[in-house]
Amino acid sequence: MEFKSNIKELDELKQKMFEISKSSVTYEKLAYYIEKNYKHIIFMTASEVASESEVSQGSVSRFCSALGYRGYNDFLHNLQQFVREEITAPQRLQYTSHNNNLASTLNMEHNNIDELEEILNQEAYQKLVEKIISAEELVIVSSRMSATLLPYTSYILNKIRNNVVMVTPDSPLWNTLELRDKEKTLILTIMFPRYPNDLIKKLEILKREGFSITAITDSIISPVTSLADPVINIPITTSSIFDIYSTPILFINLLLRDVANGIEGLSKRIDKLEKFENESNIYYKNTRS
Repeated sequence: MEFKSNIKELDELKQKMFEISKSSVTYEKLAYYIEKNYKHIIFMTASEVASESEVSQGSVSRFCSALGYRGYNDFLHNLQQFVREEITAPQRLQYTSHNNNLASTLNMEHNNIDELEEILNQEAYQKLVEKIISAEELVIVSSRMSATLLPYTSYILNKIRNNVVMVTPDSPLWNTLELRDKEKTLILTIMFPRYPNDLIKKLEILKREGFSITAITDSIISPVTSLADPVINIPITTSSIFDIYSTPILFINLLLRDVANGIEGLSKRIDKLEKFENESNIYYKNTRS
């Protein structure tokens, strides 16, 4: 039977480790090592943690289960959520320069992708799809590294519907967002750690003005959780110098697929676009026989 830990904060995790450390010397070693090295551990495998703390790999797995996790990978994913907000780029560079475990990173990405099926079956996901379809005007907004996902999202959305605007802090539209018609405008924000303050403050203003805000983020502890509805949490992997966005990109592609399937008359729009692109010779064609 699958279960997930209900630990929501790093201090809560530390307290839980302290409690179970009393049950054995092995657990005491693990609790001590993790508490002192938790920033480094997000880049480590279970066997590496076992070796450094001088216990068996099986003990690491049992320790994670005692904390309420399904195993080490589940524990690691939760720990990453706590740590990614505070860990700096220089720290990441320092840790990853001594640890380039490709298998561990790929395994975490596989686990993240496996979670998408459950996410796509959530009521909140269907609510997001319906809001994007029905919104008269859609503004997608983000900042800093999270904003790198906006051009991809905006490009596809503009293929399938009208009135889609992409806004970042360096855009002139950023300072006039509050002047848009809140009855017609849906805000879709993408926010992953490290959470940008300029984006949080802008969303707080928009919420106060009465705008409808939806969000794609990574965790229930994300600051956007209290500002948007629905909020979809997509796992990301932190075991690199920079966060890995392959799972969010896949999610966005699937989201926009479902949005497209819900838009009436889309086939005529796509056919018209295809005709225009062919007439304009947009794409390279090999004319050689």
